[in-house]
Amino acid sequence: MYSIQVDPHTHTLFSGHAFSTIGENAACAAKMGLRAIGQADHYGPTFTHDLPGWGSMMNMKALPRVIDGVTILASVEIDIVDFQGHLAFWDQEMPFKRPGDTHPVSPNDPLLASRDYAIASVHRFPGMEENTLAKNTEMYCRVLENPAIHIIGHPGRAGLRFDLDTVCRCAKEHGKMLEINDHSFDSPADVTDECRRIACKCAQWGVQVAVSSDAHSAWFVGQVQRALAMLEEISFPPELIANRTLESFQAAVAACH
Repeated sequence: MYSIQVDPHTHTLFSGHAFSTIGENAACAAKMGLRAIGQADHYGPTFTHDLPGWGSMMNMKALPRVIDGVTILASVEIDIVDFQGHLAFWDQEMPFKRPGDTHPVSPNDPLLASRDYAIASVHRFPGMEENTLAKNTEMYCRVLENPAIHIIGHPGRAGLRFDLDTVCRCAKEHGKMLEINDHSFDSPADVTDECRRIACKCAQWGVQVAVSSDAHSAWFVGQVQRALAMLEEISFPPELIANRTLESFQAAVAACH
């Protein structure tokens, strides 16, 4: 039976539409036997509209690194906001200059530099309905080429079909992960089918996947049974599940470039 030690995609109250604190998430993770969770709160116009969570994300030093025996990994789920692969607030400037800044700096720069790893996801953006297979493919490849991003979040649920071979080739080239998101299995059957197709292509290309809950309350932290069952059904290589152990996940993150 497949299992994970790290849930890399969980949300707290700072996401604006979630229900738990990091302490509550950690407590539930400990009960599930997890060794680590990623605090991957939303950052982007879809849910947060401006920068309400930026300050808390930049103050991770105020949190213990380990809570209830569970390692807390600093992450973020940042919105992909156009077909050029730009990330949320890429065109905004920091409200203040830091020592040594000689040119305008986006708030993304210090945020992403401070993360243990970062997830980039499509939710909604203006003009999204004008997507094509070629546009979607180029978008994901540009994001994968960004060294600050480590995981493409729930690509099977975004509603933007892309060339699986091209994106998996790019992910393999840059050592990036694609997410198999258990929350996606709450969606219609075509989303589940797309997640399966993505997983099959990842297996074919030797691309690692990150299996996550996308929990928006503590009670769903570590709940990835449906995702793991699907991977078992297709005989997905267990060594390609990046977060099967804490050490394997950390190694997968370190290999991204």
